Amino acid sequence: MLITYSDLTLELALSGSAGGLLIGYHLIHLLEVRYWPARTSLGRNNRARARWASNVMARGADILAVQTLRNWTMAATFLASTAIVIGLGILSFALTYEGLDQLNNIFHIAGIRSHKLAVIKALLVVLVFLIAFVSFSLCVRFYNHAAFLLNLPRDDQELPLDSDAAIRALSRGASAYNLGMRCYYVAIPLALWLLGPIWFLAGALVMTMLIYRLDHGLG
Repeated sequence: MLITYSDLTLELALSGSAGGLLIGYHLIHLLEVRYWPARTSLGRNNRARARWASNVMARGADILAVQTLRNWTMAATFLASTAIVIGLGILSFALTYEGLDQLNNIFHIAGIRSHKLAVIKALLVVLVFLIAFVSFSLCVRFYNHAAFLLNLPRDDQELPLDSDAAIRALSRGASAYNLGMRCYYVAIPLALWLLGPIWFLAGALVMTMLIYRLDHGLG
């Protein structure tokens, strides 16, 4: 299919704006988490988790710790399984020539209409879901490790009680969970990119506003 200069310019402008918006926002958010964590939900929740872990270990509330971590682990396991299923499903769809072409013909408004470019976009979405799968898998690992640390015997001389180690494990698990959820959010505008750059930009704008509220809200 012949690619015109106007289609190439429009594709680069719209897709570049959408990608720049997503990347720029997350870079700013990383700086906030590092230097001004109290501004972000992640920073406030990390502080709350640290207080919770210290309280659980001080009280010896083993059952409470196990039940809470079990719920977190189950959620991460479900999301990891869902991510790999969606990723493999999109990969299978990307390898189907007719499917991508039908999307281009029905929903594509402007920009480059190319089967090869559509495959690249689909593979990028698959990559994002694979990152989500790895992140949630690491989350399960860190939470399982935290469960052992939270339930160490208080009078064990060889493995003394160390709340800092448990807090670090919880924090790493929460960060991995947060990265996995962020992959889910980013995958939506990237999937819309299969329909064209206009859809990509619109999805990036809406999703950035949503992520901003989640990153700076109470939750």
